[in-house]
Amino acid sequence: MSRGRHRRTRTSRLSIATLAVTTGGAGLVLPLVGASGASAASVGTWDKVAQCESTGNWSINTGNGFYGGLQFTQSTWAAFGGTEFAPRADLATKDQQIAIAEKVLAGQGPGAWPVCSVKAGLTRGGEAPAVDTGAKQQGQAADTPKAEAPEAEAPKAAPKAEKKAAKPSPSDAGTAKTSSYTVVSGDTLAKIAEAKGVEGGWESIYEGNREVIGGNPNLIFPGQKYSLDGEQAAPKAEAPKAAPKAQKSEAKAPAKAAEKPAVQQAQANAAGFSAPVAASPSTPYRASGGSWSSGYHTGVDFSVATGTSVKSIGSGTVVSAGWAGAYGNEVVVRHADGKFSQYAHLSSLSVSAGQTVQGGQQLGLSGSTGNSTGPHLHFEVRTGQGYGSDVDPLAYLRGKGVSI
Repeated sequence: MSRGRHRRTRTSRLSIATLAVTTGGAGLVLPLVGASGASAASVGTWDKVAQCESTGNWSINTGNGFYGGLQFTQSTWAAFGGTEFAPRADLATKDQQIAIAEKVLAGQGPGAWPVCSVKAGLTRGGEAPAVDTGAKQQGQAADTPKAEAPEAEAPKAAPKAEKKAAKPSPSDAGTAKTSSYTVVSGDTLAKIAEAKGVEGGWESIYEGNREVIGGNPNLIFPGQKYSLDGEQAAPKAEAPKAAPKAQKSEAKAPAKAAEKPAVQQAQANAAGFSAPVAASPSTPYRASGGSWSSGYHTGVDFSVATGTSVKSIGSGTVVSAGWAGAYGNEVVVRHADGKFSQYAHLSSLSVSAGQTVQGGQQLGLSGSTGNSTGPHLHFEVRTGQGYGSDVDPLAYLRGKGVSI
């Protein structure tokens, strides 16, 4: 098994505008007038950066201080003139975000996205992107199309069904199979849309299944069943199906752990604390290296296969659950002693913010989302909710009677 490690983007990413820039003036009306081949990148390249930073979600806002597909901080968005388009990056259109990103690229270089620029091949020497910044804010423009989307897609879906009916194979059964999808571990709406060729992408799936998914399109659960033909899915019928699968997942985890040496406690001890996963650490706390913005590893990595059950080390309240940039899908829990535990790079989440959890309760499944070199769990214990307040997580667990 490869020993995956996370790579957190440096804290300077799109958060410190060190150059003098003009936040007003005619230049903001046509933001790419000054973009030349020496400082430009194609739309395709920006799409790759956004896929790395936010899984291609141009309207993402998880409350972690980074906004939009290219994960701008508010200070950078304002400093480079973004507020001329929208109050925040996630409220601007894709083209408007790219226009501001071009200014950041010209001023700070690809290093503003230290990890994702390398993965996407972002340089200053690309072709200038063909973007239109004259559209309304993304939040405004989305209102009308969303209402029209079902009507526009319905005629397209109908011919497909007729073509299948004309084939020798049983049409009714074939159409029923392809018009719905059941979520499995590691799925995202974008992956489902790409695999099934859904017209309109993940947004179309979300709009057609909003009652099942809820208010956060980044938070989906194995066992949920989605309609892919534009019709509304019935959420009430799905709840019983999702529950048994979640129980099976939790039941399998202890069985797999039993086949390996007992290196961790799978169940909560008398004090209510347990290990996050049944595995040995692969990257220790405070390991040094240039992959981390602080110069050292702020947590402990456990090399586990994608889909491994990740459990809360103790009882507490979930303060955040969702996409967190370099950390991918993460869950942060606040415990009674004021400490916070973080579980990062998850493939799927089983809890939501505000939920009360017990020690040993499943929070999600391990994966390799965000800046990661392979499937693993990145686990931290902090004195505060934010990055940089880390303490030795294994020492903390030992103090609670959990030996790893």
